[in-house]
Amino acid sequence: MQVDVAIIGGGMAGASAAYFLAGHGSVALIEREEHFSYHSSGRTAAQFTVGIGVATMRRMAQASRAFLETPPEGFAEQPILSPRGCLTVGRRDQEAALRRLEENLASVGARADHLDRDEALALFPALRPEKLDLGVYEPDAMDIDVDVLLQGYLRGARAAGAMLITRADIQSITREGDRWRVTWPGGDLVADVLVNAAGGWADEVAGMAGLAKLGVVPHRRTAFTFALQKDFDTRGWPHVGTVDYDWYVKPEPGCLMGSLADATPVAASDVYPEDIDIAQAIENIERDTRLSIGRPLSQWAGLRSFVRDRNPVAGMSQSAPGFFWLAGQGGCGILTSPAMGQAIAALVAGSPLPEAVTRLGVVADDLSPERESLKS
Repeated sequence: MQVDVAIIGGGMAGASAAYFLAGHGSVALIEREEHFSYHSSGRTAAQFTVGIGVATMRRMAQASRAFLETPPEGFAEQPILSPRGCLTVGRRDQEAALRRLEENLASVGARADHLDRDEALALFPALRPEKLDLGVYEPDAMDIDVDVLLQGYLRGARAAGAMLITRADIQSITREGDRWRVTWPGGDLVADVLVNAAGGWADEVAGMAGLAKLGVVPHRRTAFTFALQKDFDTRGWPHVGTVDYDWYVKPEPGCLMGSLADATPVAASDVYPEDIDIAQAIENIERDTRLSIGRPLSQWAGLRSFVRDRNPVAGMSQSAPGFFWLAGQGGCGILTSPAMGQAIAALVAGSPLPEAVTRLGVVADDLSPERESLKS
């Protein structure tokens, strides 16, 4: 089997790449697990926010907003985004960090409301007033229906002729002339371009292809759900977290979700929550709020992968023609997937980046795996 582009990794990054690339040639999306979006993308807080600390990631998120708000006709039968809002709170001595968050939001044209204690409490009355002084509210933050978005990408890619392959545990990647051969038990293919969208396993895939590591480091994040609170009507609550990222809480259907907002470096694997992280999250949340968590209803962990400068990577390797890196989304792969997918399609085709990306100041070098900020 021969295709123009083979994509290794069927998370949201790989699925969006398949969707946007399928209109330019033959595409195969290859996933090791039984279904797509198993690891990171399937274990997300599902939040759309542009309050992101690093510049390129923040700009790619804002560049994705229009697609998520108004996807192409036929992409989804129901909305991808729904109103939520995002409240970040802190103490008086953390005002500088809150101001930086306001500046980051404003830098991409997003609304940021500076709140005093009473205004923050009005949005999230479970907060202990003695534990906070200030807040920043991003009213245009949203919840993302991750499955609707994923299925839209997969359905659209399939309709455009892409092959969607699961249960394909890749055994070898070799260079044959000017093409790449990828083999797995029971199958193989040859591709002109190989897109490495393997998330926490991206460096492992590169090693199979004979390339040096880029420095993609997986990090574990832990989350859990807990019961609704009899003293509070949580339906209109925003996503709430502290400016020093030691917990967050958000409403979910029939429950609340909590997290330590941790990012612990780990080996790439099917990660599981650590009891100590769940306990610390509960302690931190109960310290700053009047929520009584008790025993979690469910708990899980997922991977988020970072490179050295914590911005995303999308670009062709200079040392291996036809090897395209798509890595380091750092937990933002879902909310940046429309802009990243469009950028990937342009870069693979040798075309200019889309206007939605360039108008926010992103250039190809900002995404390149060869950029100086990734070198030691």
